[in-house]
Amino acid sequence: MRNHQISLQLFILLWMVSQAMPGLLLAATERVLLANDALELEFDLATGSIKSWRLPGVLDKRGESHDLALPAGQLLLLAGQLAGKSLDGWQDVSGGWSIAGQDVNFLVLVLEHPELPVKIQKSWYLAEATWRVGFELNLEWRAGYTPSSDDRLALLIGPGVGETPAQGLGVGQGIYSYTELVYSGADGVGTVRLGRDGEPTEFLSTEADGWQWLGLQSRYFALILSPGNEAAGALAWQASAPASPQWYPEQSGFESLIRLHLPLLHEEAGGLQRFQWHLFGGGKAHQVLSEGTPELGTLLFSGLWSWMRALTLGIMHLLNFIQQFVVSWGLSIIVLAVLVRLCMYPVAKNAMAAQKRFAEIQQRIKPELQEIKRNYRGGEQSELILQLYEKHQVSPLAGLKPLLIVLIQLPIFIALYHLLGQAFDLRSASFLWMDSLAEPDQLFSLGYDLPFFGTYFNLLPVLMAITTMFSIKLSPAPAADPKETGKQNFMLLLMTLGFFLLFYSFPSGMVLYWTMANLLHFVHGLYVKHAN
Repeated sequence: MRNHQISLQLFILLWMVSQAMPGLLLAATERVLLANDALELEFDLATGSIKSWRLPGVLDKRGESHDLALPAGQLLLLAGQLAGKSLDGWQDVSGGWSIAGQDVNFLVLVLEHPELPVKIQKSWYLAEATWRVGFELNLEWRAGYTPSSDDRLALLIGPGVGETPAQGLGVGQGIYSYTELVYSGADGVGTVRLGRDGEPTEFLSTEADGWQWLGLQSRYFALILSPGNEAAGALAWQASAPASPQWYPEQSGFESLIRLHLPLLHEEAGGLQRFQWHLFGGGKAHQVLSEGTPELGTLLFSGLWSWMRALTLGIMHLLNFIQQFVVSWGLSIIVLAVLVRLCMYPVAKNAMAAQKRFAEIQQRIKPELQEIKRNYRGGEQSELILQLYEKHQVSPLAGLKPLLIVLIQLPIFIALYHLLGQAFDLRSASFLWMDSLAEPDQLFSLGYDLPFFGTYFNLLPVLMAITTMFSIKLSPAPAADPKETGKQNFMLLLMTLGFFLLFYSFPSGMVLYWTMANLLHFVHGLYVKHAN
């Protein structure tokens, strides 16, 4: 009976609140959404900002739709001061923002109050292109009001784009999660990671600098703003990372924020100022970036030389083509390694045959080499050895020809590194025991965080180091004496260890490619060695 009385009292209380302050109950219960198949925006009527910018079907590590509005949940917040009161204060006395218009593809919010010297209107329009939104901000000034020197307004982008710091991935952890400023101007695309050791905490731009677009990006996601009219394109801006981060105490860069400073020029256009922008907020998939306004294809691999960027894009398109037939991205990388080896077969055949001939000659002149090294020293010894090689019509560098195979593949490997570091399509591609080809393979957890190595044991770098050792051991230049053989073995061991440490934190897709390339080189070497 007592529970029924409490329920009745609660119902009566809620009914009285709804009659006295209907807007309060509505604001507490109503979700203001603007959504299509690829994008879901939820708005905060208290601040007029975007509470969440979710990408349906694109899951984060918690298994939820990735939200670019995290961690603050206040994207495109308007901040500042007018007529001696902060904008937060005006929002409080006005009861928040009101909906002035709404349809399936657009939403208009308004902030106004009899004492507020300007009527502020924000409008959002869903575009046809994936993850694109049109945004307009109108300032309609009250007649006769002259802004003071203390009046100011700024539009905030961020903080962050929903990225969280990676944990337990060792020395390469900075590869896998970051948030940085990215912008395009007269000198091309620039990026700045704010708040890191040795990096600035603030980056300033001026109206004279000019800019085509700017925003924040992480490894796979970006929130980009580009001007839609002249007034928007003339704005000065600054980006900063907080000195005292609120959500990520040790990673202030993840809370990077951009401020667009709005000039208060109420005299223009009869007291009306209009700023228009195009917004992109989503995954950095090349096809999606290249469609819509503005064209953002230059966002990918922007830091590479033009020829290396072209190579990276070419490999990306080739992998996409292969994946259509073999389905698995891991198999696609293996097929890529096979195709590259087939293309290199003439070079590899010539190099390995040359090395085999060099080894035979080296073995034949071994007694003469040993005699020269016993009887001569310094420059005289070197000159006599060169004369001996010349006599037998062979270069002392002939044994290094197989290194051409490695050198030719280095650009491909570097391109694959950048591809796996940014290609959105490979973000969640799994293969065998690897959850993601874009991260270390993480066979099992070590249970504790080791310096340099991280929290996980990665198997692929071990396999890659072993295949490297065997592929090099298969065809070394013959040593003239046991002492040099020992040196060769030591250098081989040192090189194997170096490769293991270098590759340990790299994305597993890269290590998979290099391991497969080593295996193909080893098989080819065996064939050449035993061929008549």
